[in-house]
Amino acid sequence: MGLRKSLGIIAVCTQVVVVVDYNMQSQQAGLGPGELSMKAYSAIVQARYNTPAVTASGLSAVQQGGQGSDAPPTPVCIRRGTSSNCQ
Repeated sequence: MGLRKSLGIIAVCTQVVVVVDYNMQSQQAGLGPGELSMKAYSAIVQARYNTPAVTASGLSAVQQGGQGSDAPPTPVCIRRGTSSNCQ
């Protein structure tokens, strides 16, 4: 019984979040309630969470400070209390 109630609460909360977000996106687009198509809304959601994929070559370039970068690495400073320790 408790599991059914928990799943019901999760389902209702998810639907409420989606409805509120859909309403906010349609208002930002200047449309009335229900005028934003689900295809356009799904494109907005995908664009919101779309991040570039991290590949091994891209990760090594980030760790090396970029490709072809001869600049010295920037120091990392850790602040503890009133003193800072830069390495």
